[in-house]
Amino acid sequence: MNQTLSIAGVTPERTLVPADRVELAAIVRDLYAAGRTFAFVGGGTELELGNQPRAIDTAVRTTALDRVIDYSPEDQTITVEAGMRVAALDDVLAQHDQLLPIDVGDRNNATIGGAIATNAFGARRHRYGSIKDLIVGIEFVRPDGVIAHGGGKVVKNVAGFDLPKLMVGSLGTLGGIASATFRVFPKPAATRAVLARTSPASGFFDACMDDRSLEPIAVAHHLAQGGIMLTFAGLAASVEQQLAHLATLASTHAVTIDALDSGALERFTAAESEIRCSGAWRWTVSTNPVGARASLASPVATTAEIGYPTFGVTLVSAADDVSIEALAAERGPAIVFRAMPQRARARIDAWGEPPASFPLMRALKFNFDPKGLCNPGRFVGGL
Repeated sequence: MNQTLSIAGVTPERTLVPADRVELAAIVRDLYAAGRTFAFVGGGTELELGNQPRAIDTAVRTTALDRVIDYSPEDQTITVEAGMRVAALDDVLAQHDQLLPIDVGDRNNATIGGAIATNAFGARRHRYGSIKDLIVGIEFVRPDGVIAHGGGKVVKNVAGFDLPKLMVGSLGTLGGIASATFRVFPKPAATRAVLARTSPASGFFDACMDDRSLEPIAVAHHLAQGGIMLTFAGLAASVEQQLAHLATLASTHAVTIDALDSGALERFTAAESEIRCSGAWRWTVSTNPVGARASLASPVATTAEIGYPTFGVTLVSAADDVSIEALAAERGPAIVFRAMPQRARARIDAWGEPPASFPLMRALKFNFDPKGLCNPGRFVGGL
């Protein structure tokens, strides 16, 4: 099957779409035996992430692997194939008033496998943690085509090497994710969001984060709106008590609080998706989540930002006309470029300097993929 797509600037010669996990393993096994380079693709929402691969002969697309393998609502666990769209999983869980709090830029197209491979996150990480905290089991196809498993179907699993967490954020360089098991959560009875007209550097924000009477499930700084969106969820009475307490705290600090109705929430969601998915340049800035907003303070006026101050990450996007020199001058060790124009790929490393753990990362890559055929060169340090 031929489909035109570009993976960090490289167009594969062909695209194959396996019908099931057995066929996925067979395709990978044949590619590895033939010495052909390959990459795994899900919904295609993060194809620009990473450095330009050295070569990709075949893109292996997992979108046909979209089935629920096992769902135990009473145990709050679900196992699904990697090609299932995040929105489709939302629908399955909603039938039992449950949810999987994974935030992606495009729920209709992003797949579960892609979310794992790119370590997707959003504002709800404040309450629920990252994908590493949600995943409990993994099934993946090694670069040699052998199906491997890690973890299990129980929430607490500490035996052996933690393969599920290893696959999170690996960008398909250690193998192709076939299925995954997650713990899921009850859907809150009530959810309310407000916009506090202040910044994360304010005393009000520090007071909110230190106040044990307030337990927001999501915290996001919307730069364009000039405020912080706080989302509260749970029993209706508890949510109302927290909002009343927040109003009192805001009055003490002379901060305005605006309640957000469903229409306003949709606009905020759309704005966040725009920053995540649009813009020729997109990057993340990570910093110590203490006090001030994590920001690149870019000299380019066309940037848009959304920050998650409680875990110190800001997402930034900018138009194509941004100067490469200006961005290179602002480059720091905590900046990762998630997308860039093709003209910049030869001049800017998407990941920056490899971390101190790079020798271990390189050893893992060699152990999993000694021929270097699986998404070669796209990851940190050219792995």
